[in-house]
Amino acid sequence: MNISIGVHTYNTYGANSSISLVGQFFEFGSPHFGKAIEDLEIHVYFKGGFAKASLESLFNQYHEFIAQLPNTKFYRKKNKIVIGYLSELGDSEIVNGFGAAKFGLFVDSAKEIASQLKIIKTKIKKSDDFNYEEFMLFVGNKIDQLPENELFFSKLQETLATERKIKLESMDEWEKLGVDWGEFHPNSRVILNSTFFWECANDFSPNGNDAGADVLSFYQVWRKNNRKKSVVTFFNKVMKDWGVDISSVEKDDFSRETYEQSIIALAFAQLKVDGACDSEICLLALEAIEESRNRYTKHHRDWEFYNERIRTLLQIEDKLKQNA
Repeated sequence: MNISIGVHTYNTYGANSSISLVGQFFEFGSPHFGKAIEDLEIHVYFKGGFAKASLESLFNQYHEFIAQLPNTKFYRKKNKIVIGYLSELGDSEIVNGFGAAKFGLFVDSAKEIASQLKIIKTKIKKSDDFNYEEFMLFVGNKIDQLPENELFFSKLQETLATERKIKLESMDEWEKLGVDWGEFHPNSRVILNSTFFWECANDFSPNGNDAGADVLSFYQVWRKNNRKKSVVTFFNKVMKDWGVDISSVEKDDFSRETYEQSIIALAFAQLKVDGACDSEICLLALEAIEESRNRYTKHHRDWEFYNERIRTLLQIEDKLKQNA
């Protein structure tokens, strides 16, 4: 079973060094419990945080959403269960920022997540090929095996890192992405035929930065219910929710950077989800690429990542022009 854990606050989403490690811990040494569930995706939400004046709308929407948690969805055709719940370990402050995994947060998260897995029982049928009792027994045993102190935790991290390295070495570059291709257009991988365009942890890839990842996620949800609506409507709403004044992108650094990342991300979100890009969005994205490149060339030539950024902008630009 593949187990992935993502962490949400009102304005961030992604892996967390402590909490996401729990997924690897539960996955390590797990037997096969049946074909019905091959992928377990867990989303841990945290309340609170300081709402910037420009992000008050997003803050309020997020807290309205988490008030409805927990939720669980079983995608039988994909052999996948998705669980979302509101953590009681604390507010968003405990997962802010980056850094090494924390022993206390890892242990507490493992116990909390284990308690949430009981909800799986409400979604499976007798006809589903999944041994729930054996699964929960395994989870209980893993909780008993949690490290007792920092030293054992350090050794556990080394073991999990070694296992992950072995697993990755057995995969090709596309498999390492962990993309569920069923969520995207059948031609998307042909159109975007480089793994670069699909990387989710590369700030220079179209949907790898925070804004780009959110745009893709939001667009996937929006498109399901708005097949005939203009994508410009979607984009304008996202910018409004994020407090981006499109008319002042030249004056405001936050608005400019967020706008550029988002319009480029949307163009590629369309290629991934729809298999084609709206001509107006494509044009705006190409203009944003040119503006970004000119700014880097004029003001940031000494930046250590300058050459890589210019190269990736050219790669993104070439792909959009091919699909304009």
